[in-house]
This record gives sequence, C-alpha cells and structure tokens, in this order.
Amino acid sequence: MRTLTKQDMSDLMVGAGILGCGGGGSEQLGRQLIDTIYNSGKQFTLIDPMEIPDDAYLCIVAGVGGGVGKEIKDKLKSYLAAMEKQNRVELETHSAQRAIGELEDLIGKRFYTYVPSEIGPGNTILSMYLATLEGKPAIDADACGRAKPEMSLSTTHVAGIPISPMTMANTIGDLMILKKAADDYRGEDIARFMAVISGGMVSVARAPSTAANYKQGVVRNSISRCIRLGSVVRTSREKKLSPVESILKSELDCVRLFKGRVKSWTRKEEGGFMWGDLNVQGAGSFRGKRLDIWYKNEYLVTWINRKPYATCPDSIALVDASTGEGLSAWVPNLKTQIGKEIEVLGFRADRLWRTDKGLRLFGPKHFGYDIDYNPIEKLRG
Repeated sequence: MRTLTKQDMSDLMVGAGILGCGGGGSEQLGRQLIDTIYNSGKQFTLIDPMEIPDDAYLCIVAGVGGGVGKEIKDKLKSYLAAMEKQNRVELETHSAQRAIGELEDLIGKRFYTYVPSEIGPGNTILSMYLATLEGKPAIDADACGRAKPEMSLSTTHVAGIPISPMTMANTIGDLMILKKAADDYRGEDIARFMAVISGGMVSVARAPSTAANYKQGVVRNSISRCIRLGSVVRTSREKKLSPVESILKSELDCVRLFKGRVKSWTRKEEGGFMWGDLNVQGAGSFRGKRLDIWYKNEYLVTWINRKPYATCPDSIALVDASTGEGLSAWVPNLKTQIGKEIEVLGFRADRLWRTDKGLRLFGPKHFGYDIDYNPIEKLRG
C-alpha cells in the first residue's frame, strides 16, 4: 500500500486531466476534495487491486450527468438557488454517501473500497475521497482507463459484472433504489433521466461485486499511471523541456495524432450530455491538414481531411502544446479556446476494450458512426 503525498495528488490531477479526454468530472471539485482531505490531517493511500482479498466487496461510485436545457433549470430554480448557498463539497459528498449507504443496506455487505467509474479530475478523486474519509485505501484501478460519456461503457460491462442493483441520490434530497436493471443500457438510461431531473448531476453507486470479479473487470494501476504521467509533465516543465515530447518518450502506448491551432468549437447541452464538434488546423508536419473532433462529454471520434481517423475506445487527449495539460470540453467560455495551439495525443485502450465485445460496446459504431475502429498505433503521426 502506498501513501500519497500532496505532490502525488497534484500530479494525479494533471494526468487525469489528460486521460479524461475532455471530461471526467469537475477539476475544481477534485481540487477541493483533495484540499479537504489534507486540511483535515488525513492522507490518501493507494492499494493495488491484487492486494485486496478476493471475498471483499467493491462497488463503483461516481457523479453521472452533463448538460440540461433551460426548461429543466427553470423548473428547478428554487432548489438550485438553495444549493448555491451551501458548500458544494459537502453537498456532493453527502449525496454520494447516501447512495453508498443505501446500496450497502440493500445487499447486506460493507464495501472494502470504491472503484472510480473512469479516469478524470472529478470522478477519479471523488471515489478516492470517499474511501479516505472512511479510513479505507483507494484502489489503483478504474472501470474504463479514460473518461467516457455513458455508464454502460464500462470494463465491468465487458467482464459481465451487472450494473445493478444500484442507488442514486441527488443534492436536492431525492433517493432512488434500482434493484434490477434489464441490462447496463437500461441502467444508464435510468440514471441519466435521474440526472436530468436533478439539474444535470446525480451520485450513483452501482455494480456491487467481489474483488475476485473486479480483478478481471477493471483497468489495473490506472491511478498510479496518472500520477506518473502528471509527474512527467511537471518535471519536463521544471527542466524547460517540451511536456508533449516528454510524454511521447515516457508513455510507450502514446502516439502523436495531430498538432495545430483550434479553429472552431461548438457545444450544446441536451439530455444530460454535452455535445459538440471542434476543428483544428494543422501546423508543423500537419500543415495543410484539418482535424475534426466529435465529442459527447468526452472526445470520441476524429477525422483527418474528412476521412475517419482515431476513435474510441482509444483515448483521444487534447493538450496545451506549451503546458502539456489536458484541455477540457467543459470550459465556461469556448472563445478562450479558439486559436490555442494544441497537440492531440492517442493512448492505447485497455486490453478489455480491444476484445470483440469491448469494441462492440465502445467503438464508433455505438455512437451511430459507420466507421471501423482503427488502433491508434497504426496512426502514428
């Protein structure tokens, strides 16, 4: 078991911001959760999943949601106004703890620790924070290896760990218990609906199962990978080296997909998601080329000169060319991103996603694109 320093957690945030692929939850919330732990005198600890007893129980806990329209916001105006006066960390923590507590009572088990649903600056930290509050170690693993827009896009789904029973709680005070979902897709739809009527976000505890099962259904050592990735970015900047070149040298499964400047970026909020497209005009060896990116909460499908290029389930990461830090699709003002010089990096998906079932679940065809998946290692720029 490893005790994490403040520097480790700072590096983790940078690495998770890159592998979050534009999403993965709120960076601001993640930093608040980290500060709360260290200000209380506690420390984060990290345990390798293989060290957890096989008969111990685990579950995934995360915030689920995204954009909602003005009609929903207007309907919830009084609730949302009341919440603005309260501490967000306490609100988010309380709703997640309620969801966990109800799930424990439902299955009659206490959880050894909590599995992050994905890699990202918000959802990765949330599960680690909840475990640390209870004196539990955080697991060095997650259920995707990157961020993803839908709960059904989970390595636990590939491995056959059911999504239900699951529990949902929001900051308004509502609590929902789903004893049985027909399948992972129905579980996603129900949680997304709950998120929409909650103003865009709901805390979900799901997929309770033994550690023995989880060891076959998670991306192992993904948290320590984020720490390492963030450390590479930090030390390269301290030495006045190129963070992107340092990443490419240190991460053997990472390739440069594109380099250029952001020309345009669109976004809309709908159905509990954030949707949009962006266009990057090539520079350097990519001069004269154009990269188009489609995202649904996270960057998922790309085209180069209008021909299909890199896609999910591989990680498509947009990073600032000078700082090496990930670019979020959730910035309040997209105009600040126009003209920014960026690098687009691709990271190889976990082995579970490279299976036939994994590609059916999280390939571009899942999102309605008649595109065959092309591994990023064949697209090295």
